[in-house]
Amino acid sequence: MPLPPQAEPSRYRWLVPAVLVTAAALLFFFRLSTPQRYVYDEVYHGYTASQYVEGNADAWLWSTKAPRAPAPAQAVAYEWTHPPLGKLLMAVGIWVAGPGAVGWRLASAAFGTLGVGLVYVLALQLTRRRLAAALAAGLLLVDGLYFVQARTGMVDIFLTIFLVAALLFFYRYLTAPPDRVRWPLLLTGGMMGLALATKWSAVYACVLIGLVTLVRAYNLRKQARSRRPKSDVVMGYREHLRWIPMGLIGLPLLLYLATYIPFFLEGHTPAQLVELHRQMYYYHTHLKATHSYASRWWSWPLTLRPVWYFVGRANGETASIYANGNPVLYWAFLPAMAVAIRLWWRQHTAALLVLLIGFFGQWLPWSLSPRISFIYHFLPVVPFGCLAVGLVLAHLWRRGNGGRALVGGYLLLVVAAFAWLYPIYSAVYLRPSALSARFLLDSWR
Repeated sequence: MPLPPQAEPSRYRWLVPAVLVTAAALLFFFRLSTPQRYVYDEVYHGYTASQYVEGNADAWLWSTKAPRAPAPAQAVAYEWTHPPLGKLLMAVGIWVAGPGAVGWRLASAAFGTLGVGLVYVLALQLTRRRLAAALAAGLLLVDGLYFVQARTGMVDIFLTIFLVAALLFFYRYLTAPPDRVRWPLLLTGGMMGLALATKWSAVYACVLIGLVTLVRAYNLRKQARSRRPKSDVVMGYREHLRWIPMGLIGLPLLLYLATYIPFFLEGHTPAQLVELHRQMYYYHTHLKATHSYASRWWSWPLTLRPVWYFVGRANGETASIYANGNPVLYWAFLPAMAVAIRLWWRQHTAALLVLLIGFFGQWLPWSLSPRISFIYHFLPVVPFGCLAVGLVLAHLWRRGNGGRALVGGYLLLVVAAFAWLYPIYSAVYLRPSALSARFLLDSWR
């Protein structure tokens, strides 16, 4: 059942989320063109998006290679191992802002900004507490991994936002009367389709969402046997039979295929599309590559191993970009999840289910992945970790002065950690001693 709403004057209702979204835009767009060259996998994602804009048909295929650029230009390659939606969104940014660094990062920054507001809405829906919602969105705003990905031309930020939106609409489905689930199912399925069209790892959350809807439909079927034909339960069961196939299978498939319309407009054939997907599956299931910044799934909440995206040197100083979480925030994720589960165990089942799918359902399946992984694969989990921490902090705040002191002290530490690490999140030049001081763990080096 939904949580009771929190009374608050209507004139303040949108003030906090508006401030948070504005702060996100300022933070993510500031120095967006720095560095002006490709960083890390932008040599694949950003470059391929630029080739989409130029109408290069080869950029869609597994069997072609990008032309070798003369030194000292960066080596680039076509990115075909993921579906195209994320790169198409980046292509829109390039079309709007031009072929430079701002162009291939524009969509990421826009989605990152949108995501802060979306997490506020999701947290408000799940907790019915504006303080918890503000804390969840604010914590996301000062997370290093989210900050870096919102300023990098890679597809992970799009995947994250689509999955947050899918779980927001899924909560609407869980709390809707059984005979009024058409639009929640369609909206959930639509976001699932967009997430899958960005990265196949979205399948983890999609499978869990599908299983929950099937369980609900099965329970309605059992109840419908003893009800009148026109009862809400019977009508709800029929509604599920009609809209589960359409909303969670048909619509996602349609949206997924729609992202390949440019593929066909470039002259490619359905047979090539089938072979492309066979090659994509083979790549992800047989990848044996190693990487010095790879990390295991269990290490991600501990922020043990960042990914070094960029290094630049000038005048004895070094500028770096490390993709890594805010350690003060991440180290609280698992304890906060334990507390959130205890707080919501006997009540608020729908909210707890969304939180569990969002956090554990998108994290633990990586323990079964056959390929190497990196901490940025943890990004879709981060909004739900922030939500759990925000919920616990709001609970402590309501306990009085002692709890408020703890909340205030913890928030200061989180913000201070982000501020201290900001230079190595954003390519600010530092002297060697200043750079070394920001490696809080030996494993970061």
